[in-house]
Amino acid sequence: MSGVGWGVVGCSDIVERRAGEAIRQEGHSRLVAFHSRQRARAEAFAARFGADTAYDDLDRLLADDRISVVYIANEVDRHAPIAVAAARAGKHVLVEKPMALDATECRAMIAAAARSGVHLAVAYYVRFFEKSIAMQRMIAGGAIGQVVRATITQIGYVNPDPAAPKAWRVSGRGGGNMLADVGSHRIDLLTYWLGRPERVAGLTDRLSLPYAAPDTETALVRFAGGVHVTVLASANVPVGAPATAGPNNAAGRTSIEVYGTDGALLTDPWSDAPVTVAGKNDPPVTCALPANAHAPLVADFATAIAEGRAPRFSGQDGMWATAVIDGAARSAASGRFVEIEP
Repeated sequence: MSGVGWGVVGCSDIVERRAGEAIRQEGHSRLVAFHSRQRARAEAFAARFGADTAYDDLDRLLADDRISVVYIANEVDRHAPIAVAAARAGKHVLVEKPMALDATECRAMIAAAARSGVHLAVAYYVRFFEKSIAMQRMIAGGAIGQVVRATITQIGYVNPDPAAPKAWRVSGRGGGNMLADVGSHRIDLLTYWLGRPERVAGLTDRLSLPYAAPDTETALVRFAGGVHVTVLASANVPVGAPATAGPNNAAGRTSIEVYGTDGALLTDPWSDAPVTVAGKNDPPVTCALPANAHAPLVADFATAIAEGRAPRFSGQDGMWATAVIDGAARSAASGRFVEIEP
């Protein structure tokens, strides 16, 4: 059988909703196997998406010579060891976001891929949205002058039942809550548009919700070139959520604002609302969203592997968001700024 063979590690919600179908429909790809610690779950996903094999033994999946790409879609605290093992087995790796628990783990993943001569990328799929690409071009082209400040707002309500499958997201080290889960996407977009972060200060607190992870997080980041970025992430404010979100996971309010010396770009990159170009006479910029958010990301990675070249974005690109999140937590613990190593 020809094509890029995929092994999926982690039969998770994101695989069920988007990534599994994106891989199944990608022209260069074929789904070979699913892995779960619960074999019945791996078998169910394999049947649903037309894969040949189900594994509950990771070593057996990594030894399967039909597989050239391992997609890691389980808890964040398992990303690094699985990615390193996959790279050592000679597999290319696409890992869900956030990349790992901290920058040290990210660098170990990058080093393992380099040693084995395989490619590593992180599933920051919003980089491939038309809106994100348009904003990158506008910023790089000076449409709002010199960028001096940006603000990320991620305000909502997350309080899952402790027995729910997604409870790991707020259980502490393996999840991280709003900043690490969905905030990582926004931080990653700013690294795409503005370059790498250099230093970070953070505050993290559990003010009102009954779990281990912080429910209120704030970061102040200085990016290369001097841009100041403020990140506001709260999981304990049930405002503005649609009725369909439910009491345990309210969508809340989210936005990215990028301010320059000659205007500002105001939007939510996940919506189909246009980009407002504030302070200018320019019309709003309208961009379509993909039907499956993972599809462009999967297509880029699979095409790169099929053609023997690097994917558009590297593991190094995906590391910076984790470095900010990790730095904010360390800063909160120490009361000091944390420098982010290049």
